[in-house]
Amino acid sequence: MTATTAPPRHPANRPALPPRSSVGTGTGLPLLPVSELALCLVGLVTVLGLRRVFVGTEWLAPLALQVIVAHASLALLRRRNVPMLPATLGVLVLGLVVITWIHAGDTTTYGFPTSASFDALGTALADAQASFADVKAPTEALDGFLIASAGAVWIGAVIADWAAFRVDATIEATLPAATLFILAAVLGADVDRVLVSGLWVVAVLAFVLVRRADRLGRTATWVGDHRSSGPRALVLLGGALALVAVAVAAILGPRLPGARSEAIVSLTDIGSGGPGTRVTISPLVDIRSRLVDQADVEVFSVRSDVRAYWRLTSLDRFDGRIWSSNGSYGKTSRDLDAGVPVAADRIEFEQTYSISALAQIWLPAAYEPRQVSVVQDVRYDEVSGTIIVDTDVPTSDNTDYRVISALPQFDPTALSTASREIPVEIAEQYLDLPAEFPATVRQLAQELTAGSGSAYEASLRLQNFFRDNFTYDLEVGAGHSDQAIEQFVFDLRRGYCEQFAGSFAAMARSVGIPARVAVGFTPGNSEPADSTLYRVRGEHAHAWPEVYLGEYGWVAFEPTPGRGAPFAQNYTGVPEQQVQSGGDPTTATTTVSPPSTDASASTTSTPRNPDDPLEDFDPGTDGPETTSTNPWFGRVAVAAGVLVGAVALYLITVLAVTGLRHRRRRNAAVAADAKVALAWDESLAAIRRAGVTVRAAETQSEVAARISKRFPALGGPLTRLAGAVQDATYAPQPVGTEVGDEALALADEITLGTTATMSTSERFVARFHPSRLLDR
Repeated sequence: MTATTAPPRHPANRPALPPRSSVGTGTGLPLLPVSELALCLVGLVTVLGLRRVFVGTEWLAPLALQVIVAHASLALLRRRNVPMLPATLGVLVLGLVVITWIHAGDTTTYGFPTSASFDALGTALADAQASFADVKAPTEALDGFLIASAGAVWIGAVIADWAAFRVDATIEATLPAATLFILAAVLGADVDRVLVSGLWVVAVLAFVLVRRADRLGRTATWVGDHRSSGPRALVLLGGALALVAVAVAAILGPRLPGARSEAIVSLTDIGSGGPGTRVTISPLVDIRSRLVDQADVEVFSVRSDVRAYWRLTSLDRFDGRIWSSNGSYGKTSRDLDAGVPVAADRIEFEQTYSISALAQIWLPAAYEPRQVSVVQDVRYDEVSGTIIVDTDVPTSDNTDYRVISALPQFDPTALSTASREIPVEIAEQYLDLPAEFPATVRQLAQELTAGSGSAYEASLRLQNFFRDNFTYDLEVGAGHSDQAIEQFVFDLRRGYCEQFAGSFAAMARSVGIPARVAVGFTPGNSEPADSTLYRVRGEHAHAWPEVYLGEYGWVAFEPTPGRGAPFAQNYTGVPEQQVQSGGDPTTATTTVSPPSTDASASTTSTPRNPDDPLEDFDPGTDGPETTSTNPWFGRVAVAAGVLVGAVALYLITVLAVTGLRHRRRRNAAVAADAKVALAWDESLAAIRRAGVTVRAAETQSEVAARISKRFPALGGPLTRLAGAVQDATYAPQPVGTEVGDEALALADEITLGTTATMSTSERFVARFHPSRLLDR
């Protein structure tokens, strides 16, 4: 007879399910420790997969050590029979301490984290969050990125250990590692893709095989009852087959037809505008590094009869954290489509470039490029006026090409009469600001531009506000988020081109002037013996704003002190300026007089104090009632809402699935003996949820007798139900319908009786445990 379902009509006893926990198979093969090591190996290989995201290897050992410590501590607590909740809290606290030791060790007191530790960790995470959308993998392993990865390692280890060894959910135990591995694969570069993926699959299959062998060794009757050889055979044979399968896939997969073709649906293109679109990572992330760390590195050389800003691209999207661009690039090899029409004279001239160390996808060109001559195909986006290398070329380094550009020559009087009409497509793309944009910054922009007779005059006022009251300083950290703008404008008043250009463009948008941020290089240093050959170095990296002024299109302004574009002084009032090699950009300042036009003259009539426009600035009540610019409250609220919704959805799902399954099974049990068998199965499931083990070799009568000692109130129902099972199995005549109905009623009574013996928390866990979804 079997103790789990209605047994066959012969007297052989079939084993019921044994206890879930075991340190081995009872045969000298300790599969539990092997399973723990296999799960730890999955975590280690998952961390190895992060090499597709981070450059170097210095980060690998600390993360691998944390994987080992996390799994070892979880195994120790579990073997000590520490309950799940305190074990989880203890391990997570240990994880916080270890992360602090590694990333903020100098802030601890006797090895314990302090408030300074939390500040340091929070700052690192904030910096990483600000840089996340700017960088492109593989990237530098910033502390914030490593702290987030370490947190994922510790939390993932807790979930995996709980699923694998406390609820016996093998596949679910691999999900945390799978999540991190897939995230690294999506975000990461194509570095050892086949090797890392193969190792990860082997590690996961090894863990699943060992867990399967352990479970079968405890629950199954092997042929001839050879339990000592069964699990070992499963591991060896299954492992061999898995290795062969992975090896064949790794060798043959990349060589199959179409394996290296572009994806039908590319994860990296989702949300980027569809086919033909290449999302460009903001080059602003590079500027400070080039200005400081690569100041003396020659990025490219250019031969031109005309000096100009050598423009890389323009950034049109500001999400409250960073400026970025989403351009649709079509292939081209010569003539370039014109962008926005410009009602101004142009200087047409030729440039010949030789790129040496740009290490990016862009091809510099003076704005606006009209024609490009290059050996290989390139791509061009006429909206932003940007040329990039083809999609299969990683960088523009070692590329030689020729560009013909048409540089607009603007007249200040004409600009002051530019149409205020803004095309719909321009307004939708270049006036957008995040909802969290600081109201104080918006109000300041409104006060600075109040009374302006034109968008051109308002742009001049914003430009001169920065040039006359701020200082160029490379010691200021990178950043152009909402909060960085507010701090820059009201507190620091020091920065470099990233802050000046980004703040100007955002403030211009806030008063209804379409704006974007252009990124590129100032002219560079001309050769003494050849004034038409310019050597452009890292120190010449620059960013500047461009505003849309009606029929004159995109017009560049220069809010950065110590910088000035060639051929722009006529309308900006700023003479040509750039850093001198070996000099300090902050010393290259010039007192700027506005152009001598009626429009520009009115810039002196700003309502601000002439010595310091911010001295008596009062945000007042003109802006929105809520002026708080800290988005974290909203983000935490959204996260909490999502979490509560997810928990509610899970609870509802469990209730719905278990209820539907119960009803379906009851409806499917039509015959009386089927009802008896189902009643016995439901009763055993309820007994197990109450924490009582059903032994493998027990008959139904023996189960009823033993369980009755534990739960005396259930002795009668269990005994009657066990008798009904035996009658349904061995009686010469089928049992009657009333026996089947009575058996189902007894099962309901037993289920209620076992539930009554539990505490409230135990009943909740038993009711909503993930295993309820997998119950068969």
